[in-house]
Amino acid sequence: MYSLLFSDFPKGVDNHKDVIKKYIKDDYKVAILPWAFPTELDAERFDNEYFSKDTNRYQRYIGALKMLDIRDENIIICNCYRESRDELLKILEDVDVIFLPGGNPEMMFSKVVHDKDLLYVLKYTKKIVIGESAGCELQLRRYFITAKNNYYKYFAFYDGFGLIDGNFYIDVHTINNKNYLNKLEKVALECKKDVYAIYDGGLIVYNRENKSLDTFNPVRKFEVR
Repeated sequence: MYSLLFSDFPKGVDNHKDVIKKYIKDDYKVAILPWAFPTELDAERFDNEYFSKDTNRYQRYIGALKMLDIRDENIIICNCYRESRDELLKILEDVDVIFLPGGNPEMMFSKVVHDKDLLYVLKYTKKIVIGESAGCELQLRRYFITAKNNYYKYFAFYDGFGLIDGNFYIDVHTINNKNYLNKLEKVALECKKDVYAIYDGGLIVYNRENKSLDTFNPVRKFEVR
């Protein structure tokens, strides 16, 4: 019951392949839920534009999985417009790893919770769950997005899926800017929760069963004092 949490999945794999390989084996099957679209799509646009083989989005995710020696035939790309809830349930039951990529977290939340009614399945899964950026934040019960990373350019809190019920927050795409880091420290102090800041290339491994956590640089912790 592990969550592997990234700010940037390919960079994290490049930096920490040996660590990740302890959790993800060569013969594992992976279901990708790339549903964090910036705007609403349909089945054809999903296949032919958003996640077609010639897009950078497809290449970076599939390429990083192949760096982990995952075979093409074991990678399933889930189309939320084409596949029914029952079909998606069968896929998620059959795989070893569920991958939630980055993008617009509100869109992914809407697809998982409202359109496909998969919240219970995701929240209580015993599978390994990879999260990148939005897919990382959404695993928390409650998360925040900084103005820099928010589509709406303001700081805000949102509801997540609740796979991770630890007493902490996560920041993604962290930068070494004084004002930015001061904001993260302020969140930790005001909310009385530690904030783990994942820079691109960093990794957090969270054990959802015993709630233990390991960080792999670049990751910075802002502690409650």
